[in-house]
Amino acid sequence: MKVIAGGDRSVSYGGRFTGTVELEMLNATPSDDTPDTALIHFRDGAVTFWHTHPGGQQLVVVSGQARVGTDADGEVALAVGTLVVCPPHERHWHGAAPGADATLLAFTWGTTVWETLAPE
Repeated sequence: MKVIAGGDRSVSYGGRFTGTVELEMLNATPSDDTPDTALIHFRDGAVTFWHTHPGGQQLVVVSGQARVGTDADGEVALAVGTLVVCPPHERHWHGAAPGADATLLAFTWGTTVWETLAPE
């Protein structure tokens, strides 16, 4: 058993974001077969750039007002407690609603493939 009381926010994360985002890594795994687990704190409407995950990603809205977007669905508002399941290689972005903060619990399989574009 491994009990983690809080993650490390001091590690620099190479993601691409608009605004202020803190990634709190709770459990980094050595292989792509098991997911990394992190709390991602988005401040004042901040969001990720477009990206994909080779093994997919699951997001749970822990607090605040969140949003996610895909090519197929456009932007979707998310309430606390909502689960988002992103299949492998689905192009998407996520973060806080405009003027709000949000914290997402992320389970991510594989290394994130970042684009250089922010959502419009």
